[in-house]
Amino acid sequence: MKNVLFLFLIVLTMACAGETIPKQVIPIKEMTPIMWDIMKMDEYYVRLTSKDSLNKLTKENIRLYDQVFRSYGINRKTFYDSYAYYESHPAQFKVLVDSIDALSNRQRSLLYQKTQPIKK
Repeated sequence: MKNVLFLFLIVLTMACAGETIPKQVIPIKEMTPIMWDIMKMDEYYVRLTSKDSLNKLTKENIRLYDQVFRSYGINRKTFYDSYAYYESHPAQFKVLVDSIDALSNRQRSLLYQKTQPIKK
């Protein structure tokens, strides 16, 4: 009986310990600004291609993504592997999405403050 209880406690402890992110995965604190910039590039690409009636810019989004990756010193594979990891771990993906949302709210608030007239 003691062995079963001991085994149960070990399994419970391991289950509650939480997952550690593998070394090859970009940590959430670093992934947040990368994802935010990717989202901004997507918006820019949509606006740019909506004006392009001849579809001359079909691969422009790849160039824009590579520009973001270079600015953060990562490559495409590292980013997509990290993104796939977070997608397959819903709890960590939620933390990532919430972090991106908080970052966007902070930037929106700063932008709003800059556009307000100074009260005298």
